[in-house]
Amino acid sequence: MQDLETGAKQVGELPPITLATLRKKMTALSGEIAQGAVWANAARSYMPKSLEALPEAARTNPDFFVGNMVPTCIDADRAAAAAVNRRTLVGYVKLPNYQNYWIEAGFAEEIQAIRTAIAAGQDDRIPSLMSDRWLSQVTLYGSPTEVRDGVEAWYAAGVKTLIMVPSSTRGNQMVALQELIDLFR
Repeated sequence: MQDLETGAKQVGELPPITLATLRKKMTALSGEIAQGAVWANAARSYMPKSLEALPEAARTNPDFFVGNMVPTCIDADRAAAAAVNRRTLVGYVKLPNYQNYWIEAGFAEEIQAIRTAIAAGQDDRIPSLMSDRWLSQVTLYGSPTEVRDGVEAWYAAGVKTLIMVPSSTRGNQMVALQELIDLFR
């Protein structure tokens, strides 16, 4: 950016624009107007299909940012880790934009059951309606080996940057962060 009177440069280059996205129209738009796309809580099994919505120029550009934020809980007690991720996602499964995305991604049965529970005022049932099939595609959880394998599966699905959002079965965010650091030591 330049000073209008003197023409002197005031600041450096603007940072690249990364557009938050979920569904196909937003994904396509990110490829048209931005230098990247980032999802939150995307379904790994659907990521290749999501990436097809990008214009070819973005899809083939190695510098185009493709990221996803993934709730992550590391614990050999897989059921306990899954329960943490289910609690983390309760607020998201109540949102129509996420519901519509997950239906598009192949999880209509789970989302319809959640919608029915919400309509009946039975929010306490929501975690039990998040199937293992759905949870394993939207989050990372389990032993360190399972989580590392999941990270590799995300890269294989086309995500270039995985933003792991840690929670823990054993403590607060600092404990979760340490568990994440230990995962890659």
